[in-house]
Amino acid sequence: MVEIIQLKTLSDNYTYLLVESSNSQVAVIDPGSAAPVIDTLNLRGLSLSHILLTHHHFDHSGGMAELKKLYPAAQTAIHEMDAGRLPGGFDRKLKEGDTINFGATEIKIMHLPCHTRGHVAFKVDAALFTGDTLFSAGCGKFFEGSAAEMLQNLERLKKLPTTTEIYCGHEYTIENLEYACKADPTNTALAERLCLALATQEKGSALVPSSLALELATNPFLRLDNKTLQKQLKTTNELDTLIELYKIYYRETP
Repeated sequence: MVEIIQLKTLSDNYTYLLVESSNSQVAVIDPGSAAPVIDTLNLRGLSLSHILLTHHHFDHSGGMAELKKLYPAAQTAIHEMDAGRLPGGFDRKLKEGDTINFGATEIKIMHLPCHTRGHVAFKVDAALFTGDTLFSAGCGKFFEGSAAEMLQNLERLKKLPTTTEIYCGHEYTIENLEYACKADPTNTALAERLCLALATQEKGSALVPSSLALELATNPFLRLDNKTLQKQLKTTNELDTLIELYKIYYRETP
């Protein structure tokens, strides 16, 4: 059994603490800033055993050096293709299909190259930590890859169990849903999700995680084969639909 503690860091990042049931194993995923992590660990009387990065970008890794200095026994891990992009070494360089032993739980590694060459997702039981590949109602920028690569990533994610919980790297939910409604205006489930998300935000409650089932119903990037969406975007295949969606979300051509 793994407890997930969700922390807001920097302006809109999410950092996650995973606490194994015996409290002997504690992992942090994507510490963009060290202070919120340290404060939470001190409050709970915990120590870090793992520092895990979905990719090398500073807003996901900026707190790593300070945490490693404070918790020198913590195992640092990143995909082998992103490892050289950060100063210092790593205890473990990850690749597709690797697992990390975390108490009685295995953390499974999915290599999803596009946002960066070494971007990964971490699967922990029913939870998937997607970094900047898949967001609530959106997907990440193609900084170091192509639309075709992102399409492959999205197809992989769609095949996971629909009960999978999506823990993404940023809080972009409302903005993404507004863009999604422009791209997919006849999707009533999407319109309902936006209304619910606005009400949830008004109450001060978190909008993350979402479920894969909800994303499949409302995230246009997971509905690229939908004929109504293709007609709206004047496309005839999934790759072109992805590219047109990207233009709407990011106002640029990938």
